[in-house]
Amino acid sequence: MLKTYIKKYFIYIIIGVLTLAGLLMAYLPNEETTQAFTPDQSEYEETIIEYIYVDIKGFVYNPGVYKLEKNTRLFQLITQAGGLVVDADENAINLSMLLQDEQVIYIPSIYDVYTDINNDENDDIIDEISGMININTSDKSSLETLPGIGPATAQSIIDYREDIGVFTTIEDIMNVPGIGESTYNDIKDLITI
Repeated sequence: MLKTYIKKYFIYIIIGVLTLAGLLMAYLPNEETTQAFTPDQSEYEETIIEYIYVDIKGFVYNPGVYKLEKNTRLFQLITQAGGLVVDADENAINLSMLLQDEQVIYIPSIYDVYTDINNDENDDIIDEISGMININTSDKSSLETLPGIGPATAQSIIDYREDIGVFTTIEDIMNVPGIGESTYNDIKDLITI
């Protein structure tokens, strides 16, 4: 009779151990389950944000130097600077201008008689008098007057300004597709920024 009780308890213990093992296997994640729920690492890669510093002066509410994300436009900087004051000459500025590091922007007043330091019309007039072509502001037809610069290359210069930003040195024009060292040597004494 003792053997019967021992056999019964032994069977209960085996059933209990098997039940516990089954529960553990059901609730512990196996390797396939773990892999199925592992997030893709590329989703969590950090995006590196590049910054520029731009000095805005003149008729904005909060002039000063601003830290901005690269590829910021002038209208975004003006918003951060509190907006234009009532007497600001909005027609004298290009609100869509792409900003560059270390750039100085002056927002003029409607009462100002000023030299436009934002490289707009007044620079073109000065450049025409000096006989130089401003590669940052000249239109397509003016650029085509340069030796070796045809319609397609002139458009490439304009596209470069719109996509990359203004030229900071005249040598930067060699970054434009179609303009190599030879063409640069032909035009370097005829261009300015």
